[in-house]
Amino acid sequence: MSVNLCPPSEENNKRWDDFVAQNTNAGHCHLSGWQDVISKSYGHQPLYLWDENDGIINGILPLISMQNLRFSRSFVSLPFLDDGGICANAQIVKEGLYKKALALADEAQVTSLDFRHRHASGLDLPAHGEKVTLVLKLLKDPDLLWKGFNAKLRNQIRKPQKSGLTASWHGLEGLKDFYDVFAINMQALGSPVHGLKFFAEILKTFKESAKIILVKKEGKTIGGGICLYFKDTVQIPWASSLKSHIKLCPNNLLYWETIRWASEAGYERFDFGRSSPGSGTYRFKTQWGAEVEPLHWGYYSKKGDHKGAMIHSDDARYNLVTQAWRKLPLPLTKMIGPFIRRRLSN
Repeated sequence: MSVNLCPPSEENNKRWDDFVAQNTNAGHCHLSGWQDVISKSYGHQPLYLWDENDGIINGILPLISMQNLRFSRSFVSLPFLDDGGICANAQIVKEGLYKKALALADEAQVTSLDFRHRHASGLDLPAHGEKVTLVLKLLKDPDLLWKGFNAKLRNQIRKPQKSGLTASWHGLEGLKDFYDVFAINMQALGSPVHGLKFFAEILKTFKESAKIILVKKEGKTIGGGICLYFKDTVQIPWASSLKSHIKLCPNNLLYWETIRWASEAGYERFDFGRSSPGSGTYRFKTQWGAEVEPLHWGYYSKKGDHKGAMIHSDDARYNLVTQAWRKLPLPLTKMIGPFIRRRLSN
């Protein structure tokens, strides 16, 4: 085995992405472009490891070095996304990549590593956070999916259509409309908002596998989502709708139009994204018939517990900050939110 840092270059990025394309456990988040998205948006240092022998890649581990609000440093694979972690063709390769990550952490005096595996890694990593993702198996004919929905869900999809709501697809030109809605919702939740640049870099970097869906009422955007698609899977990691229009069920139209498009385009899975079991978003997603898939998030900490790992925006220590954030003027949250958000890994 030969585990080293992968020097960023057009050739190496292509070889990396070719491996991601053929490895069954690798997803959109493993694509090399995320190192550009995160470094350009927030200035974090990417450390992309690969196991390479005689020109053949046997495994990869994308890492991002970042500081939390306490200015302690961690390696995260990957921040701001639902999954990441090691992808390899053999367990011995996984172990080699993991050991190399530990060695780099020692050199950089990093106290913790955060791994977000979608599949069980086989590594001895304590779990943190009970998070799952919910996945709907798609059919080539969306009408067959429709017939499988219960009457309540079908009515919730028809309601926005009857109320004059429309859904449409956009590229970078639709970002501002999406972001304005997203920022309002993040303020209401008391959560620092991602910077506009973060989403812009996603759309610029992944021109062939990312786009925006917008829901409008009489020309006004009231909902939207960032859609990613790769291999057999479509997902919407970021979505929001205005609470002032929530009775019109814009979220139901947003997800149905995405599911319908994904089915007709030949994708096999729609990933609703992570949720905490029993939460409101969890119940919303299960009503579509989505099946639960556990996320195998694990960590390594020199302190022996998860206190040294990255602090998340749903951490109980931020309750007071959350309450105060809701009271800030919206323009101010857009201005200072990204400076805080860059230090929150979830």
